[in-house]
Amino acid sequence: MNIPGIEPAYVFEDRQSPGDWHVQWTDDDGGFEMAIFSGPRARERAIMFAEPCYGGYEQVRTGGGV
Repeated sequence: MNIPGIEPAYVFEDRQSPGDWHVQWTDDDGGFEMAIFSGPRARERAIMFAEPCYGGYEQVRTGGGV
């Protein structure tokens, strides 16, 4: 994994597979890393992965709903 930079990782739920959560981080050169979490506690595990690996995260809402 790359060294955390200024940009946080983004954590978001998959629109086509509700319950699956993605962690995406973009580096300064435009490349990106993505991890996908499924199953029980997928959101919690995605956050637990993003915080230490990328120095923080921002949860992004995708799709409709309240």
